[in-house]
Amino acid sequence: MRYTIGMIGEDDIRRVREATDIVELIGERVVLKQRGREFWGNCPFHNEKTPSFKVDPASQFYHCFGCGEGGDVFKFVMKLENVEFPDAIRSLAQRKNIELVEERGEAPRGKKARLFAACEETATFYHQQLMRVRTAESDAARAYLKQRDMGGEIPRLWRLGYAPGRGVLVRHLQKKGFTKDELIEANVAYVPEGKRGELRDRFFNRIMFPISDLQGRTIAFGGRILGQGEPKYLNSADTLLFHKRDNLFAIDRAKAAITSSGLALVVEGYTDVIAMHKTGFTQTVATLGTALTPEHLKLLARFTQKVVLLFDGDEAGQRAADKAADLVNVVAASTGGRKADVFVATLPGAMDPADFCASEGQAAMQEVLDAAVPLLRFAIDRRLTAWDLEKPEQRARALDDVVRLLVPVRGSLLAADYSNYLVDVFGVEEDAIETALKNAKPLVVSSALSSVEKTETEPQKALFTPAEKIKDRTTALECELLFLFIEQPEVRERLVEAFGRISWSLSEHEAIAKILVALDTGDEPEVMLSRLTARMPDASSVLSGTRLAGFSGEPPTRLAGMLMFSIREGQLKQTIHNENTRLRRLDREQQSEQWDDLFRHIAELQQELSDLRRKYQTE
Repeated sequence: MRYTIGMIGEDDIRRVREATDIVELIGERVVLKQRGREFWGNCPFHNEKTPSFKVDPASQFYHCFGCGEGGDVFKFVMKLENVEFPDAIRSLAQRKNIELVEERGEAPRGKKARLFAACEETATFYHQQLMRVRTAESDAARAYLKQRDMGGEIPRLWRLGYAPGRGVLVRHLQKKGFTKDELIEANVAYVPEGKRGELRDRFFNRIMFPISDLQGRTIAFGGRILGQGEPKYLNSADTLLFHKRDNLFAIDRAKAAITSSGLALVVEGYTDVIAMHKTGFTQTVATLGTALTPEHLKLLARFTQKVVLLFDGDEAGQRAADKAADLVNVVAASTGGRKADVFVATLPGAMDPADFCASEGQAAMQEVLDAAVPLLRFAIDRRLTAWDLEKPEQRARALDDVVRLLVPVRGSLLAADYSNYLVDVFGVEEDAIETALKNAKPLVVSSALSSVEKTETEPQKALFTPAEKIKDRTTALECELLFLFIEQPEVRERLVEAFGRISWSLSEHEAIAKILVALDTGDEPEVMLSRLTARMPDASSVLSGTRLAGFSGEPPTRLAGMLMFSIREGQLKQTIHNENTRLRRLDREQQSEQWDDLFRHIAELQQELSDLRRKYQTE
């Protein structure tokens, strides 16, 4: 029987896994040093100086003891490239020249594939219009690119194009078999209001910049008008494939350089990105007609923890810089996984990055980037320039103004550091800053950022309680037992029954256990693992934690008994601890009946624990 995940069969999942050496794969991104049978290095998912990232060639799993990330080869690609499970399989299969036999998916996936195809054919059409067609309009497009120092190989390397409009694209795509609805949903065509049935090209007389997803698939377009007209730049609207809040121009090209350099550069335009790449700054991306969003920062944080926003030196760039206060809210609202530290750099004069690279060169641009300052410091200093601190009235108003920037990070170490900075700026006591911050109202976020969701930060725990230590060990034991089921076919029959009696500490462990017992207990370990992954792609992350050292070398049958005993013992100790905590909170005189019941229950649990230990010692 053939099982599928998306459109990829489990046999192909197994073939790709077997062909991929996890040490070789990760070694391309991380410097690994062997210690015994394992390899260690600095984690690619968070900044660290002391290696805490382990790769185990025996299990083909990785795990970081610093940030907790872990999994198999598929999970590594998913995390590093921010892709879904099927795309990670395709990426690894391509590396090893493995041909995948993809089965037909459901209608939505087929629809998505048709939209990808429509965007790809559109990009090819636009590119040919620029590179091969000789008309006055296409000549003007090539002349503009040459004038902006984007001639020569640049149009080919970046697959630039020209949109003639006048329905030329629509007729071309319809000849290729695409329907009216597909062209509208891909947003390469539209029906004008009041012109029912008349389908027109969305882009007319524009130089076209194809926008790609992380895998390099064309998903949308940006067009710069030739000559006069508004808007100067026109982007695709949101579609099934493309969302402005989530996507960044050139992220597919820049992701490797961002990871290797530890830095992402964000500029405002397509031509700026191309100029920066041409000058050697290949870690540059651009937003797509929208302000920086939490989704953008979350995407960039997949590859780096340092993001530099490069603002133009012209009036528009300075207006964007003035909105840096809004970005403080965006950064504070970014949740989940790693977070990126945001810095700001501004160009001198009235130049944009493309002009600056052309006139000043790489070294000068590097100096600008080296002078980047943290976003919050930049926003504070920017606001201070609007006030005359020599005048007492303005000093008071200036303090009220700038402390509002600290509200999104209030209570953090960052807020404390900048409170000290304001003490020096204003020459006041620390209490004055603390009082102003306590009374400060949040910033009014601009309409472009009104959809930012605010979440409370969960307080960090400095120490584990004894109960947490018990639970942590129980979780590790359960993980070891699940590994035993996968790796040792001879104990599976015994564990199938035991799995039904275990109260799993994690819902993920329970889900894995249910999948395993439903599979063929005679499968080889690699087949078992592939079938598990096909049904639950995140299983590798769950199982990638610490392998317990005390159980190695034991016969599988004895090891199964040891693990089941240890898990049950841990669960009983955890329950006894919890019930004792409840007992201490009860008033024995006022709640005597409840106190007595709880005391008897604890005694029964302690007796069960004693019986469990006695039985295990006699076996």
